Amino acid sequence: MDTNQPLEIVIIGLGAGGLYASKAALSFNRKCRVTIIEKRDFDQFSPCGLPFVIEGVVKDFEALKYNVPEVKNRLIKLLHHETVSVDHQEKIVKAVDLTTSDERSIRYDALILATGASPITLPVPGAEGFIGRGIHFVSDIENSRALLEAAISSRKKRAVVVGGGAAGLEVAVALRSQGLDVAITKRTPAPFPRNLDPEMGKGIVEHLEDLGIRVLFGKGIERINGAQEVESVEIAGETIPCDIVVMAVGMRGNTRIAESVGATTERDLVMVNNRMETSVRGVYAVGDLVRTYSRIDHTPATMQLATSAYRQGMTAGVNAAGGDTPYPGALSTFLTVVGGLEIASTGYTLQTAKDLGYDVRAVSTRRETLPHYMPDVKDIQLRVVVNVEDGKILGAQAVGKEGAGWRINLFALAIHGGMTLYDLLDAELSYNPPVSQMYDPVSQVAEVGLKRLRLPPKTCEKVFFPSDRNLTP
Repeated sequence: MDTNQPLEIVIIGLGAGGLYASKAALSFNRKCRVTIIEKRDFDQFSPCGLPFVIEGVVKDFEALKYNVPEVKNRLIKLLHHETVSVDHQEKIVKAVDLTTSDERSIRYDALILATGASPITLPVPGAEGFIGRGIHFVSDIENSRALLEAAISSRKKRAVVVGGGAAGLEVAVALRSQGLDVAITKRTPAPFPRNLDPEMGKGIVEHLEDLGIRVLFGKGIERINGAQEVESVEIAGETIPCDIVVMAVGMRGNTRIAESVGATTERDLVMVNNRMETSVRGVYAVGDLVRTYSRIDHTPATMQLATSAYRQGMTAGVNAAGGDTPYPGALSTFLTVVGGLEIASTGYTLQTAKDLGYDVRAVSTRRETLPHYMPDVKDIQLRVVVNVEDGKILGAQAVGKEGAGWRINLFALAIHGGMTLYDLLDAELSYNPPVSQMYDPVSQVAEVGLKRLRLPPKTCEKVFFPSDRNLTP
Protein backbone atom coordinates (compact mmCIF):
# COMPACT_ATOMS: atom_id res chain seq x y z
CA MET A 1 0.00 0.00 0.00
CA ASP A 2 1.23 3.50 -0.85
CA THR A 3 1.72 5.25 2.50
CA ASN A 4 0.83 8.55 0.84
CA GLN A 5 -2.64 7.24 0.06
CA PRO A 6 -5.38 7.24 2.72
CA LEU A 7 -6.29 3.99 4.42
CA GLU A 8 -9.59 2.93 2.81
CA ILE A 9 -12.24 1.45 5.10
CA VAL A 10 -15.59 0.21 3.82
CA ILE A 11 -18.47 -0.29 6.24
CA ILE A 12 -21.54 -2.20 5.09
CA GLY A 13 -24.51 -1.12 7.19
CA LEU A 14 -25.38 2.11 8.98
CA GLY A 15 -26.84 0.95 12.26
CA ALA A 16 -25.35 1.77 15.64
CA GLY A 17 -22.38 -0.52 14.99
CA GLY A 18 -21.59 0.94 11.58
CA LEU A 19 -22.00 4.52 12.76
CA TYR A 20 -19.68 4.19 15.74
CA ALA A 21 -17.17 2.19 13.73
CA SER A 22 -16.92 5.12 11.33
CA LYS A 23 -16.60 7.64 14.16
CA ALA A 24 -13.88 5.63 15.90
CA ALA A 25 -11.90 5.03 12.70
CA LEU A 26 -11.98 8.69 11.62
CA SER A 27 -11.02 9.85 15.11
CA PHE A 28 -8.18 7.34 15.57
CA ASN A 29 -6.54 7.73 12.17
CA ARG A 30 -6.70 11.13 10.50
CA LYS A 31 -5.36 9.57 7.29
CA CYS A 32 -8.15 7.07 6.81
CA ARG A 33 -11.19 7.42 4.59
CA VAL A 34 -14.49 5.67 5.32
CA THR A 35 -17.19 4.68 2.85
CA ILE A 36 -20.52 3.48 4.29
CA ILE A 37 -22.90 1.46 2.12
CA GLU A 38 -26.51 1.46 3.34
CA LYS A 39 -29.60 0.00 1.68
CA ARG A 40 -32.00 2.51 3.27
CA ASP A 41 -32.58 5.83 1.57
CA PHE A 42 -32.06 7.68 4.85
CA ASP A 43 -29.24 7.65 7.38
CA GLN A 44 -30.11 6.48 10.86
CA PHE A 45 -33.10 5.65 13.00
CA SER A 46 -33.61 4.33 16.52
CA PRO A 47 -35.12 0.82 16.35
CA CYS A 48 -35.74 0.77 20.09
CA GLY A 49 -38.24 3.60 19.64
CA LEU A 50 -40.50 1.75 17.18
CA PRO A 51 -42.96 0.27 19.74
CA PHE A 52 -43.31 3.67 21.38
CA VAL A 53 -44.45 5.26 18.12
CA ILE A 54 -47.06 2.52 17.78
CA GLU A 55 -48.10 3.18 21.39
CA GLY A 56 -48.38 6.92 20.73
CA VAL A 57 -45.66 7.98 23.18
CA VAL A 58 -43.47 9.21 20.30
CA LYS A 59 -45.34 11.42 17.83
CA ASP A 60 -44.35 9.71 14.56
CA PHE A 61 -41.75 7.52 12.87
CA GLU A 62 -39.97 10.50 11.35
CA ALA A 63 -38.99 11.55 14.87
CA LEU A 64 -36.81 8.42 15.10
CA LYS A 65 -34.66 9.44 12.14
CA TYR A 66 -31.47 11.47 12.27
CA ASN A 67 -28.70 12.38 9.87
CA VAL A 68 -25.00 11.50 9.95
CA PRO A 69 -23.02 14.44 8.56
CA GLU A 70 -20.56 13.62 5.82
CA VAL A 71 -16.93 14.60 6.41
CA LYS A 72 -15.43 16.15 3.31
CA ASN A 73 -13.02 13.76 1.61
CA ARG A 74 -13.08 11.44 4.64
CA LEU A 75 -16.61 10.06 5.20
CA ILE A 76 -18.68 9.06 2.18
CA LYS A 77 -22.24 7.76 2.54
CA LEU A 78 -23.72 5.66 -0.23
CA LEU A 79 -27.38 5.61 0.78
CA HIS A 80 -29.95 3.53 -1.10
CA HIS A 81 -27.13 1.29 -2.26
CA GLU A 82 -27.01 -2.48 -1.90
CA THR A 83 -23.84 -4.55 -1.71
CA VAL A 84 -23.83 -7.01 -4.60
CA SER A 85 -20.56 -8.82 -3.95
CA VAL A 86 -17.25 -8.67 -2.11
CA ASP A 87 -13.99 -9.89 -3.63
CA HIS A 88 -11.67 -10.13 -0.64
CA GLN A 89 -8.73 -11.29 -2.74
CA GLU A 90 -8.83 -8.08 -4.76
CA LYS A 91 -10.42 -6.15 -1.86
CA ILE A 92 -13.24 -4.75 -3.94
CA VAL A 93 -16.85 -4.22 -2.90
CA LYS A 94 -19.43 -3.93 -5.65
CA ALA A 95 -22.59 -1.99 -4.83
CA VAL A 96 -25.61 -1.05 -6.91
CA ASP A 97 -27.49 2.22 -6.69
CA LEU A 98 -31.10 1.18 -6.06
CA THR A 99 -32.39 4.39 -7.64
CA THR A 100 -30.44 4.35 -10.91
CA SER A 101 -29.30 0.67 -11.04
CA ASP A 102 -25.75 1.93 -11.64
CA GLU A 103 -23.05 -0.33 -10.25
CA ARG A 104 -19.84 0.90 -8.69
CA SER A 105 -16.71 -0.71 -7.29
CA ILE A 106 -15.13 0.47 -4.03
CA ARG A 107 -11.63 -0.55 -3.03
CA TYR A 108 -10.85 -1.20 0.63
CA ASP A 109 -7.95 -1.97 2.93
CA ALA A 110 -10.25 -3.03 5.78
CA LEU A 111 -13.88 -4.12 5.70
CA ILE A 112 -16.41 -3.82 8.54
CA LEU A 113 -19.65 -5.78 8.30
CA ALA A 114 -22.54 -4.18 10.19
CA THR A 115 -25.34 -5.85 8.25
CA GLY A 116 -27.55 -6.43 11.29
CA ALA A 117 -30.21 -9.11 11.62
CA SER A 118 -33.66 -9.93 10.28
CA PRO A 119 -36.74 -11.04 12.22
CA ILE A 120 -37.47 -14.75 12.47
CA THR A 121 -40.75 -16.23 11.31
CA LEU A 122 -41.86 -19.05 13.57
CA PRO A 123 -42.21 -22.24 11.49
CA VAL A 124 -45.88 -22.97 12.17
CA PRO A 125 -48.52 -23.85 9.56
CA GLY A 126 -49.78 -20.74 7.81
CA ALA A 127 -47.00 -18.44 8.95
CA GLU A 128 -45.08 -17.97 5.71
CA GLY A 129 -48.20 -17.61 3.58
CA PHE A 130 -49.65 -14.69 5.52
CA ILE A 131 -46.60 -12.43 5.67
CA GLY A 132 -47.89 -9.04 4.52
CA ARG A 133 -51.48 -10.27 4.87
CA GLY A 134 -51.89 -10.12 8.61
CA ILE A 135 -48.49 -11.24 9.88
CA HIS A 136 -46.33 -8.32 10.96
CA PHE A 137 -42.86 -7.58 12.31
CA VAL A 138 -41.39 -4.65 14.21
CA SER A 139 -37.79 -4.31 13.04
CA ASP A 140 -37.73 -1.20 10.87
CA ILE A 141 -39.79 1.87 10.11
CA GLU A 142 -41.55 0.36 7.11
CA ASN A 143 -42.90 -2.78 8.78
CA SER A 144 -43.69 -0.90 12.00
CA ARG A 145 -45.68 1.69 10.07
CA ALA A 146 -47.57 -1.15 8.34
CA LEU A 147 -48.42 -2.62 11.75
CA LEU A 148 -49.65 0.71 13.09
CA GLU A 149 -51.83 1.26 10.01
CA ALA A 150 -53.21 -2.28 10.35
CA ALA A 151 -54.01 -1.68 14.01
CA ILE A 152 -55.86 1.54 13.24
CA SER A 153 -57.87 -0.01 10.40
CA SER A 154 -58.38 -3.43 12.01
CA ARG A 155 -61.92 -4.73 11.67
CA LYS A 156 -61.71 -7.34 14.41
CA LYS A 157 -59.63 -5.16 16.72
CA ARG A 158 -57.86 -8.28 17.91
CA ALA A 159 -54.16 -9.09 17.78
CA VAL A 160 -51.90 -11.92 18.88
CA VAL A 161 -48.25 -11.27 19.67
CA VAL A 162 -45.86 -14.21 19.48
CA GLY A 163 -42.81 -13.86 21.72
CA GLY A 164 -42.12 -13.02 25.35
CA GLY A 165 -39.02 -10.85 25.13
CA ALA A 166 -38.72 -7.07 25.23
CA ALA A 167 -40.00 -6.51 21.69
CA GLY A 168 -43.02 -8.76 22.17
CA LEU A 169 -44.10 -7.20 25.45
CA GLU A 170 -43.53 -3.62 24.26
CA VAL A 171 -45.56 -4.25 21.09
CA ALA A 172 -48.35 -5.94 23.05
CA VAL A 173 -48.68 -2.87 25.27
CA ALA A 174 -48.53 -0.59 22.20
CA LEU A 175 -51.35 -2.44 20.43
CA ARG A 176 -53.42 -2.46 23.61
CA SER A 177 -53.03 1.32 23.76
CA GLN A 178 -54.49 1.45 20.24
CA GLY A 179 -57.67 -0.15 21.55
CA LEU A 180 -57.06 -3.71 20.40
CA ASP A 181 -57.77 -6.86 22.39
CA VAL A 182 -54.32 -8.41 22.67
CA ALA A 183 -53.12 -11.90 23.55
CA ILE A 184 -49.42 -12.70 23.92
CA THR A 185 -48.06 -16.23 23.64
CA LYS A 186 -44.78 -18.13 23.89
CA ARG A 187 -43.92 -21.78 24.33
CA THR A 188 -41.99 -21.41 27.59
CA PRO A 189 -43.90 -20.36 30.71
CA ALA A 190 -41.68 -17.52 31.97
CA PRO A 191 -41.06 -14.14 30.28
CA PHE A 192 -37.54 -13.07 29.30
CA PRO A 193 -36.02 -16.57 29.63
CA ARG A 194 -32.56 -15.34 28.58
CA ASN A 195 -32.58 -12.42 31.01
CA LEU A 196 -34.63 -13.33 34.08
CA ASP A 197 -34.98 -16.28 36.39
CA PRO A 198 -38.55 -17.69 36.37
CA GLU A 199 -39.10 -16.40 39.91
CA MET A 200 -38.98 -12.83 38.61
CA GLY A 201 -41.71 -13.37 36.03
CA LYS A 202 -44.86 -13.62 38.13
CA GLY A 203 -45.14 -9.88 38.74
CA ILE A 204 -44.60 -9.18 35.04
CA VAL A 205 -47.46 -11.49 34.05
CA GLU A 206 -49.74 -9.86 36.64
CA HIS A 207 -48.79 -6.42 35.31
CA LEU A 208 -49.65 -7.43 31.73
CA GLU A 209 -52.99 -8.83 32.86
CA ASP A 210 -53.72 -5.61 34.77
CA LEU A 211 -53.20 -3.78 31.46
CA GLY A 212 -55.89 -5.97 29.89
CA ILE A 213 -53.51 -8.22 27.93
CA ARG A 214 -54.27 -11.92 27.86
CA VAL A 215 -51.10 -13.85 28.73
CA LEU A 216 -50.72 -17.33 27.24
CA PHE A 217 -47.16 -18.17 28.22
CA GLY A 218 -46.30 -21.85 28.07
CA LYS A 219 -48.88 -22.27 25.28
CA GLY A 220 -47.16 -21.76 21.97
CA ILE A 221 -48.96 -20.93 18.73
CA GLU A 222 -49.87 -24.02 16.68
CA ARG A 223 -51.43 -22.70 13.49
CA ILE A 224 -52.43 -19.50 11.70
CA ASN A 225 -55.72 -19.71 9.82
CA GLY A 226 -57.35 -17.68 7.08
CA ALA A 227 -58.34 -17.46 3.43
CA GLN A 228 -56.95 -14.28 1.87
CA GLU A 229 -55.65 -12.90 5.16
CA VAL A 230 -55.22 -13.87 8.81
CA GLU A 231 -58.54 -14.73 10.46
CA SER A 232 -57.54 -16.65 13.58
CA VAL A 233 -54.77 -18.53 15.36
CA GLU A 234 -54.77 -21.80 17.27
CA ILE A 235 -53.07 -21.85 20.67
CA ALA A 236 -53.19 -24.96 22.88
CA GLY A 237 -56.27 -26.21 21.08
CA GLU A 238 -58.13 -22.89 21.35
CA THR A 239 -59.07 -20.88 18.24
CA ILE A 240 -58.59 -17.17 18.83
CA PRO A 241 -60.10 -14.79 16.22
CA CYS A 242 -57.73 -12.00 15.12
CA ASP A 243 -56.59 -10.19 12.01
CA ILE A 244 -53.12 -9.19 13.28
CA VAL A 245 -50.29 -11.51 14.29
CA VAL A 246 -46.97 -10.00 15.33
CA MET A 247 -43.88 -12.20 15.14
CA ALA A 248 -41.44 -11.12 17.87
CA VAL A 249 -39.54 -14.37 18.40
CA GLY A 250 -36.01 -13.14 17.77
CA MET A 251 -33.57 -12.06 15.10
CA ARG A 252 -31.31 -13.99 12.73
CA GLY A 253 -27.97 -12.46 11.74
CA ASN A 254 -27.58 -11.31 8.14
CA THR A 255 -24.48 -13.39 7.42
CA ARG A 256 -24.61 -13.67 3.61
CA ILE A 257 -21.77 -11.25 2.92
CA ALA A 258 -19.64 -12.63 5.75
CA GLU A 259 -20.04 -16.13 4.36
CA SER A 260 -19.17 -14.95 0.85
CA VAL A 261 -15.72 -13.79 2.01
CA GLY A 262 -15.10 -17.01 3.92
CA ALA A 263 -15.76 -15.82 7.47
CA THR A 264 -16.68 -18.56 9.94
CA THR A 265 -20.33 -18.58 10.97
CA GLU A 266 -22.30 -20.69 13.41
CA ARG A 267 -26.06 -20.73 14.00
CA ASP A 268 -26.61 -17.67 11.82
CA LEU A 269 -23.95 -15.63 13.63
CA VAL A 270 -20.46 -14.52 12.60
CA MET A 271 -17.63 -15.62 14.87
CA VAL A 272 -15.34 -12.76 15.92
CA ASN A 273 -12.34 -12.50 18.21
CA ASN A 274 -11.84 -9.91 20.93
CA ARG A 275 -10.68 -7.38 18.30
CA MET A 276 -14.04 -7.85 16.50
CA GLU A 277 -12.15 -9.43 13.61
CA THR A 278 -13.63 -12.41 11.78
CA SER A 279 -11.67 -15.51 10.78
CA VAL A 280 -10.71 -13.57 7.63
CA ARG A 281 -7.90 -11.13 8.30
CA GLY A 282 -8.87 -7.52 7.69
CA VAL A 283 -12.62 -8.25 7.83
CA TYR A 284 -14.45 -7.15 10.99
CA ALA A 285 -18.06 -7.69 12.06
CA VAL A 286 -20.17 -5.92 14.68
CA GLY A 287 -23.68 -5.75 16.08
CA ASP A 288 -26.62 -8.09 15.74
CA LEU A 289 -24.91 -10.54 13.39
CA VAL A 290 -21.98 -11.55 15.64
CA ARG A 291 -21.27 -13.99 18.41
CA THR A 292 -18.84 -12.44 20.84
CA TYR A 293 -17.87 -13.35 24.42
CA SER A 294 -18.82 -12.77 28.04
CA ARG A 295 -16.86 -10.25 30.04
CA ILE A 296 -17.17 -12.51 33.09
CA ASP A 297 -15.32 -15.57 31.78
CA HIS A 298 -14.88 -15.21 27.99
CA THR A 299 -17.46 -17.89 27.19
CA PRO A 300 -19.48 -17.31 23.97
CA ALA A 301 -22.18 -14.63 24.19
CA THR A 302 -24.70 -13.03 21.88
CA MET A 303 -26.11 -9.60 22.67
CA GLN A 304 -28.34 -8.11 19.97
CA LEU A 305 -28.68 -4.67 21.54
CA ALA A 306 -27.62 -1.20 20.43
CA THR A 307 -25.52 -0.76 23.58
CA SER A 308 -23.25 -3.63 22.55
CA ALA A 309 -23.29 -2.74 18.85
CA TYR A 310 -21.89 0.76 19.40
CA ARG A 311 -19.11 -0.51 21.68
CA GLN A 312 -18.22 -3.26 19.23
CA GLY A 313 -18.26 -0.69 16.43
CA MET A 314 -15.80 1.52 18.29
CA THR A 315 -13.44 -1.44 18.74
CA ALA A 316 -13.69 -2.52 15.11
CA GLY A 317 -13.28 1.05 13.86
CA VAL A 318 -10.05 1.62 15.76
CA ASN A 319 -8.60 -1.72 14.72
CA ALA A 320 -9.61 -1.34 11.07
CA ALA A 321 -7.86 2.03 11.10
CA GLY A 322 -4.59 0.50 12.28
CA GLY A 323 -5.07 0.31 16.04
CA ASP A 324 -5.04 -2.62 18.43
CA THR A 325 -7.79 -2.34 21.03
CA PRO A 326 -9.94 -5.07 22.60
CA TYR A 327 -13.67 -5.35 23.00
CA PRO A 328 -14.22 -5.74 26.77
CA GLY A 329 -16.88 -8.43 26.44
CA ALA A 330 -20.63 -8.44 26.98
CA LEU A 331 -22.65 -8.58 30.18
CA SER A 332 -25.97 -8.58 28.30
CA THR A 333 -27.13 -5.60 30.35
CA PHE A 334 -30.63 -4.74 29.23
CA LEU A 335 -33.63 -2.62 30.18
CA THR A 336 -37.16 -2.46 28.89
CA VAL A 337 -40.18 -0.49 30.05
CA VAL A 338 -43.51 -2.29 29.63
CA GLY A 339 -46.52 -0.17 30.46
CA GLY A 340 -44.60 1.77 33.09
CA LEU A 341 -42.87 -1.30 34.57
CA GLU A 342 -39.07 -1.31 34.36
CA ILE A 343 -37.52 -4.73 33.73
CA ALA A 344 -33.74 -4.96 33.76
CA SER A 345 -30.92 -7.47 34.08
CA THR A 346 -27.18 -7.93 33.71
CA GLY A 347 -24.78 -10.85 33.75
CA TYR A 348 -25.82 -14.46 34.17
CA THR A 349 -29.15 -15.89 35.26
CA LEU A 350 -29.01 -18.61 37.90
CA GLN A 351 -29.51 -21.39 35.36
CA THR A 352 -26.92 -20.04 32.94
CA ALA A 353 -24.33 -19.76 35.72
CA LYS A 354 -25.05 -23.33 36.80
CA ASP A 355 -24.80 -24.58 33.22
CA LEU A 356 -21.37 -22.97 33.04
CA GLY A 357 -20.24 -24.88 36.09
CA TYR A 358 -20.44 -22.20 38.78
CA ASP A 359 -21.43 -23.01 42.36
CA VAL A 360 -23.97 -20.24 42.69
CA ARG A 361 -27.03 -19.14 44.59
CA ALA A 362 -29.65 -16.51 43.82
CA VAL A 363 -30.73 -14.07 46.52
CA SER A 364 -34.00 -12.17 46.09
CA THR A 365 -35.62 -9.36 48.01
CA ARG A 366 -38.50 -6.93 47.61
CA ARG A 367 -38.06 -3.46 49.10
CA GLU A 368 -39.57 0.01 48.92
CA THR A 369 -37.64 2.43 46.73
CA LEU A 370 -38.37 5.47 48.95
CA PRO A 371 -38.83 6.06 52.69
CA HIS A 372 -42.27 4.95 53.88
CA TYR A 373 -43.37 8.51 54.64
CA MET A 374 -42.96 9.68 51.04
CA PRO A 375 -46.06 9.74 48.81
CA ASP A 376 -46.57 7.09 46.12
CA VAL A 377 -43.92 4.72 47.45
CA LYS A 378 -43.25 1.81 45.07
CA ASP A 379 -41.67 -1.61 45.49
CA ILE A 380 -38.71 -2.98 43.60
CA GLN A 381 -37.85 -6.64 43.30
CA LEU A 382 -34.11 -7.40 43.17
CA ARG A 383 -32.36 -10.71 42.55
CA VAL A 384 -28.62 -11.27 42.62
CA VAL A 385 -26.74 -14.33 41.37
CA VAL A 386 -23.58 -14.83 43.43
CA ASN A 387 -20.72 -17.27 43.78
CA VAL A 388 -21.30 -19.28 46.96
CA GLU A 389 -17.71 -19.35 48.16
CA ASP A 390 -16.87 -15.65 48.14
CA GLY A 391 -20.09 -13.78 47.28
CA LYS A 392 -18.76 -12.59 43.91
CA ILE A 393 -21.56 -11.08 41.82
CA LEU A 394 -22.24 -12.89 38.54
CA GLY A 395 -25.66 -11.51 37.64
CA ALA A 396 -28.55 -9.35 38.78
CA GLN A 397 -32.18 -8.69 37.89
CA ALA A 398 -34.58 -5.90 38.83
CA VAL A 399 -38.32 -5.35 38.28
CA GLY A 400 -40.19 -2.30 39.51
CA LYS A 401 -42.10 0.80 38.48
CA GLU A 402 -39.12 3.04 39.20
CA GLY A 403 -35.40 2.70 39.74
CA ALA A 404 -34.83 -0.75 38.24
CA GLY A 405 -32.72 0.58 35.37
CA TRP A 406 -30.21 2.64 37.35
CA ARG A 407 -29.82 -0.06 39.98
CA ILE A 408 -29.00 -2.63 37.33
CA ASN A 409 -26.35 -0.24 36.03
CA LEU A 410 -24.76 -0.37 39.49
CA PHE A 411 -24.75 -4.16 39.36
CA ALA A 412 -23.28 -4.10 35.85
CA LEU A 413 -20.41 -1.94 37.06
CA ALA A 414 -19.98 -4.26 40.05
CA ILE A 415 -19.66 -7.29 37.76
CA HIS A 416 -17.38 -5.30 35.47
CA GLY A 417 -15.07 -4.66 38.42
CA GLY A 418 -15.21 -8.19 39.82
CA MET A 419 -16.95 -6.99 43.00
CA THR A 420 -18.52 -9.09 45.75
CA LEU A 421 -21.51 -8.62 48.04
CA TYR A 422 -19.04 -7.24 50.60
CA ASP A 423 -18.04 -4.49 48.16
CA LEU A 424 -21.66 -3.69 47.36
CA LEU A 425 -22.55 -3.47 51.04
CA ASP A 426 -19.61 -1.09 51.60
CA ALA A 427 -20.56 1.17 48.68
CA GLU A 428 -21.50 4.72 49.66
CA LEU A 429 -24.61 5.59 47.69
CA SER A 430 -26.38 8.94 47.44
CA TYR A 431 -29.57 9.50 49.39
CA ASN A 432 -32.46 11.92 49.38
CA PRO A 433 -36.07 10.98 50.28
CA PRO A 434 -37.66 11.87 46.90
CA VAL A 435 -35.10 9.69 45.09
CA SER A 436 -34.01 6.79 47.30
CA GLN A 437 -33.85 5.26 50.72
CA MET A 438 -30.99 5.98 53.12
CA TYR A 439 -30.36 2.24 53.12
CA ASP A 440 -30.93 1.53 49.44
CA PRO A 441 -32.41 -1.78 48.24
CA VAL A 442 -29.03 -2.45 46.56
CA SER A 443 -27.31 -2.36 49.95
CA GLN A 444 -30.13 -4.32 51.51
CA VAL A 445 -29.93 -7.20 49.03
CA ALA A 446 -26.16 -7.35 49.59
CA GLU A 447 -26.72 -7.71 53.34
CA VAL A 448 -29.41 -10.34 52.84
CA GLY A 449 -27.12 -12.24 50.48
CA LEU A 450 -24.22 -12.35 52.93
CA LYS A 451 -26.54 -13.68 55.65
CA ARG A 452 -28.12 -16.33 53.45
CA LEU A 453 -24.75 -17.52 52.21
CA ARG A 454 -23.55 -17.48 55.82
CA LEU A 455 -20.50 -15.48 54.89
CA PRO A 456 -18.84 -13.86 57.93
CA PRO A 457 -18.48 -10.09 58.41
CA LYS A 458 -15.43 -8.53 56.84
CA THR A 459 -12.23 -8.91 58.88
CA CYS A 460 -10.46 -5.75 60.04
CA GLU A 461 -6.95 -6.53 58.83
CA LYS A 462 -5.35 -3.32 60.09
CA VAL A 463 -6.32 -1.00 62.92
CA PHE A 464 -5.50 2.70 62.45
CA PHE A 465 -6.49 6.20 63.44
CA PRO A 466 -6.90 8.75 60.67
CA SER A 467 -3.94 11.08 60.33
CA ASP A 468 -2.90 14.04 58.24
CA ARG A 469 -1.22 13.05 55.03
CA ASN A 470 2.14 14.49 54.19
CA LEU A 471 1.32 16.30 50.99
CA THR A 472 4.90 17.47 50.37
CA PRO A 473 6.15 16.11 47.03
